[in-house]
Amino acid sequence: MMQPAERKILRLTSGSHFLVHLFEGAIPPLIPILVVTFETNYFTMGLIVTVFSYLFGFGSLPSGFLAARLGPRRLVTVYLLGAGVASIAVFGVNSLPAYGVMMGLAGLAASTYHPAANTLISYAIRQKGTAFGIHGITGSLGTASVPAVTAVVASRLGWQAPHVLYGVLGVALAAYSLRVPEYRTAAAAAQPPADSAQADTRRSIATVAVLIVSAGALGLAYRGVITFLPSYMGERVQFAFLGDDAVTIGGLVATVALLSGAVGQYVAGRLVDRYPAERMYLIAISVAGLFAFVMARTSGTILVAAAIVFALFNFGTQPMQNYLLARNLPSRLQGAGFGIHFFVVFGVGSAAAAIAGFIADRYGLAAVFYAMTLCLAAGAIVAAYLVVLVRRSALRLT
Repeated sequence: MMQPAERKILRLTSGSHFLVHLFEGAIPPLIPILVVTFETNYFTMGLIVTVFSYLFGFGSLPSGFLAARLGPRRLVTVYLLGAGVASIAVFGVNSLPAYGVMMGLAGLAASTYHPAANTLISYAIRQKGTAFGIHGITGSLGTASVPAVTAVVASRLGWQAPHVLYGVLGVALAAYSLRVPEYRTAAAAAQPPADSAQADTRRSIATVAVLIVSAGALGLAYRGVITFLPSYMGERVQFAFLGDDAVTIGGLVATVALLSGAVGQYVAGRLVDRYPAERMYLIAISVAGLFAFVMARTSGTILVAAAIVFALFNFGTQPMQNYLLARNLPSRLQGAGFGIHFFVVFGVGSAAAAIAGFIADRYGLAAVFYAMTLCLAAGAIVAAYLVVLVRRSALRLT
């Protein structure tokens, strides 16, 4: 059972995690509107998503190192205030370049969040698997709800309105975060490893390196799918009771599909405390890849069902990654390790938005999901090697 201080940390990080995925996911549901408003194409909108996503990932790298020195709670506050103000400023934007600048600033501010929050959870909460699962659930709920909320608000109040709404929430949560005491990690970060632990440290870092490579492949798949899922659903799914507004249909149906990701986060978070995380990670990636392929070939109800299964397993990989990082990284490298991890997932993965936009313009939206299936297949191959690597390490220790 968690202590009161642990619960307070989990409340702040979970609320902030929900919001960071509102910031991150605000652009994709608006793509059909923005293509018309700015007389542009999928590739250009993919570049805007890439600007946000790259800075969202790039900033994670120094943030991981800063978490141990400045304190992770301070970085959470920086994210909330910076992303909130940049999003509110979208209200005055009337050109695509200016919109891209505001989204880039929001992404850079939000980049401090994941390394700081995961370092805070890793250091301060004993039940790490459960905590990462709950933290992941709120992120999945943000990812799932943002297509519907953004589409509905934009359809009624204009395309700037969702950004302003999320910005106001960010500033309000930043004010609340100041009431949460800082958790100092500098002392733990400064402690050198004992000589007897150096061999274990080398093995752990090798395991982490392989994990990060697989996470990069998953980051590409995540960005490509999330960027064009609302547009794809609006194009291929028609339900009479939802009307004929493709933007609203795409947002609502994408939200229904992605809600299963929260279930996947919770189940995965509970299981990694009990079963070998590496094997579950491999299974989850493999199933997600299979159903990404099914999504590329279907429409209507079958497409929605396939997207639900895809989200269930794809988002389930996230608490597994966080758990494996926390378990294998020495305390002094926790912040840096999470920073590198999220740089790869979001920074390297950001390229998928522009690439997927190019593919969509040339070959159609279905081709995006074929391409993302290949990314997941590559991630599964690397994850299989991770299982072998961990097994060899266990054999050496026996």
